[in-house]
Amino acid sequence: MKRLLQLGGPITLTALAAVSWAGRRAVPEHDGARWPSLAHPLGIDVLGRDFLGVLAQGAADFVGPGLLAVVVLLAAVASRSWFATARPVLDEVPRPRGPGWFLLSAPPRLLVVMLAMLLLDEPSPLAAAAVVTALYLPVALNEIGARLRILQQEQVLAGLVGHGLSAPRIVTRHLLGGHLAEPVQRHGAMLFVQVAFTQIALAWVFGAAAITPGIGVSWGMELKRYAAWVSTARSGACLPDVTCGSSVASMHSLLLLAACLVLLGGTLRGQER
Repeated sequence: MKRLLQLGGPITLTALAAVSWAGRRAVPEHDGARWPSLAHPLGIDVLGRDFLGVLAQGAADFVGPGLLAVVVLLAAVASRSWFATARPVLDEVPRPRGPGWFLLSAPPRLLVVMLAMLLLDEPSPLAAAAVVTALYLPVALNEIGARLRILQQEQVLAGLVGHGLSAPRIVTRHLLGGHLAEPVQRHGAMLFVQVAFTQIALAWVFGAAAITPGIGVSWGMELKRYAAWVSTARSGACLPDVTCGSSVASMHSLLLLAACLVLLGGTLRGQER
């Protein structure tokens, strides 16, 4: 079950984003809401948009920046590991790092992202992801550095170097793919979800235009719209031959909320030690 949570969420989110990248867009094409059908597996929302396209385009808003953030994290860990192979044995016990290193990650991420957006002519999800990544890297690299020092003290790195293995092979196969695999995977998932929730929070507060120029689609904006719709929808019985828009909207709001809780929250849950 834990393995399913670790991999199922990111894979499903990437697949959703790929649907948007393949050309399925969330544009009004119909009048009113409709229940799911073969042509529209998740139905039509109250704005006349294919709801699968809404989910896909909203996921693409943070999946791309999130994956790039993870690539930056992997590059930083690989660089840190590469330098460790140049000094496989510690000749003295390293002193613990002071609190200054963690001060770089202390500022509230959402506030710093909002300030960074004010400095740009147009909002950018990549800029938001870059800020979140910069603030998260000290936390990840501190743990990675501690693990590398343990490997140096136990002469694990010295043994790998002594067997004549090249630095790229040690870094990729024995460190990233072995001794450091668990923390790298955990921090990668944490960073990916933090990028996602930052984008969702920005869109909830300021609308999709806060992170993407022009008219965009985001999960945060959709959640805010459905929250307002559900709170103002009038109760009453729907006619048998008429699609009840409030019922379809309630279904879509539950689907969107479940996607956030299961795909993003479940990804974090799967990384717990």
